Amino acid sequence: MTTDDVGTEAIEQLTELGLGLYAARTFVALVALSGGTAVDVSRVVDVPRTRVYDAAEELADQDLIRVDDSTPQRFSPVDGDEAAERLLDDYRTRVETLRSALAALEDDRHRIG
Repeated sequence: MTTDDVGTEAIEQLTELGLGLYAARTFVALVALSGGTAVDVSRVVDVPRTRVYDAAEELADQDLIRVDDSTPQRFSPVDGDEAAERLLDDYRTRVETLRSALAALEDDRHRIG
């Protein structure tokens, strides 16, 4: 598998796990670069420089990157294992929320019918 194939697979999996396409592309670029600026990211992947900031905000909200208060802003990805664990925790939380909601619906159905 080539580096491009690995990057494409990572982007696909990240979007399947709920990240927006630009956020997934930005994260993969930051991992490949070991961090960088919006200009660095936009040179490596198909994300307009101005949209890198939106993507970085999404990633920072999920604690997948750190944002330095420098000029220009620099973004640093968390370690791959840490990112995977954070996404897995989020996924588990969503599944548990779904399980609770479905159980409540089933309980209501049993009370009504």
